[in-house]
Amino acid sequence: MVERVSSLLRRSVGHLEDEVPDSYCLLVAELGPIAVELDVDGEVFSLRGGDRLEVSDGAADTADVRIVTSRVTILDLLDAAVGLGEAVEAGRVYVRGSLDDVQRAHDSLLAYVHGAVRASSQPALLSELRAGPP
Repeated sequence: MVERVSSLLRRSVGHLEDEVPDSYCLLVAELGPIAVELDVDGEVFSLRGGDRLEVSDGAADTADVRIVTSRVTILDLLDAAVGLGEAVEAGRVYVRGSLDDVQRAHDSLLAYVHGAVRASSQPALLSELRAGPP
């Protein structure tokens, strides 16, 4: 059975907290108190900041930023086959929110990726993400 993207993200965030706590703290600080709702191939889940990062299944009660994309696009971004700006312009990533909140979500994404490359558990999670449907 293919693991849900929300489950992979939940596990990834937990590993970041354990393996690279400074990067995790930066990620928490960058996200701040906002809620980001994600829709990846119809799987809707949310990420909420605050004292800790919380990944929840289903739509956020109130989302400051909404992002719609696909597993394929996420992998293309991670593999540098496409840039984030290019993916947004091509409609492969749809983002909605105030400019400040979208910028905060963007900075959080950068902090997440910078932490993930330093965490030993992340390559296995990336392999699981790749194992999902195209």
